[in-house]
Amino acid sequence: MRQVNYNDNALDAFRVLATVQVFLSHVITHFSAGYLPYDLVCFVRGVPILFVLCGFLAAKAMCKYSAKEWLFRRAVRILPGFWVCIVVNTLLIVIVYQTRPTFIEGAIYAVTQFLGLNFYTGDWLRGYGTGTPNGVLWTIPVQIQFFLLAPLFHKVFTKKKLSSALGIVAGLAAVSIACNRFEGYMPAIAAKLISVTVLPYLYFLVAGMVGWYYRDQIIPALSKWKYGILCAYILWYIAETTLNMPHIFDGVLYNTITTLLLAMVIFAFSFARKWRLRHDFTYGFYLYHMVFINLAVNFGFTSLYPLGGGLMMLSAIVLLTLIFAWASQKFVENPCAERLNRKAKIWMN
Repeated sequence: MRQVNYNDNALDAFRVLATVQVFLSHVITHFSAGYLPYDLVCFVRGVPILFVLCGFLAAKAMCKYSAKEWLFRRAVRILPGFWVCIVVNTLLIVIVYQTRPTFIEGAIYAVTQFLGLNFYTGDWLRGYGTGTPNGVLWTIPVQIQFFLLAPLFHKVFTKKKLSSALGIVAGLAAVSIACNRFEGYMPAIAAKLISVTVLPYLYFLVAGMVGWYYRDQIIPALSKWKYGILCAYILWYIAETTLNMPHIFDGVLYNTITTLLLAMVIFAFSFARKWRLRHDFTYGFYLYHMVFINLAVNFGFTSLYPLGGGLMMLSAIVLLTLIFAWASQKFVENPCAERLNRKAKIWMN
C-alpha cells in the first residue's frame, strides 16, 4: 500500500461537481430543458457527495479540536451565511411578490426559516416562484443535526475496528431503506418530518467519517482499484435506472448502494492527485442558486426555449449567484469566522 498525503487531495473537485449537479438538476426541474438529459445530469448525485465530504472533513477536524470548540467552529462556518441568505431572499420576496402575510404568518415564516425548519412553507408563499422560498436549505438543518451527533460517532470510531464501523454504516443504510419502505404506512406529516431529519441520510455522513478514521486501511486500497470501483458504480447506476431489482435498496431519496459506491469513488479518486480551489464559493453558490431560479420563475421564465434567450437567462442566474456567493464569503463568512474564532480562543480557555 502506498503512503498517502491526505492534505494533497482533489476533494474540492468533488465539491464543485456536486454543486454543479445540484444546480443543473434544479434547472431541469424548474425549466423546460429537454437538451439536458436527466439521467446523465443525475449520473452523480450532488447532495450525497456533499454529505460524504461533510462527514469526512468533520472527522478530520474533530481529531484537532475538542468537541465544544469543533461545534463552535462548525456553527461559525455555516450559520452566518445561511442566515444572511435568508435575509436576502426575504427582501427579494418583499420587493417582487405582491401577496403579504398576516402578522402570524410572517412570524411563523421568520421563526421557521431562521431555526432551520425550512421545509415549512406558508400558504401565502405558494404563489411565489417554485412554491418554496429556497428548497435547497433543507440540507443545512440536516447537517446541523449531524454535527450534534458527530462527537458520539467520534468516540465510537476511535475505539472500534473497521469491520464494526462498516457494520454501523450498513445498519444506518438499512434504517434509510426502512424509512422509505414504511413511508406509505405513516401519516403524511410523520413521513415529511422523518425526511427532513438526519436519520435517513446518516449512513453516508457516517460513511464519510469512516473514510477518515480508517483512511490508512481504506483509501490506499480503494485508490489501487479506482477504475474497477468506477466501473462498478456505472454498472450499478445503469441497473438502477433500467431494472427493478436495485430498487429494493432504495432509501429516502437515494438508492443506498449507489450512494455507498459513490462514496467509494470519492475516496478512490480524491487522493490520486492534488487539485485545490484558491477561492471556494461552492457553499455560497449552493445557498443562493435557488434564490435566483425562484426569482426567474416568479417573473414568468419557465423554459429555456428559445435556446438563445434561455441561455441568456441561465447565464444571468449563474452570474448573480456567483456574485452573491463571492459577497457572502468576503463580507459574511470570512469576517465572521475570523472575528468569532479569535473570541473562541478566549471562551474555550
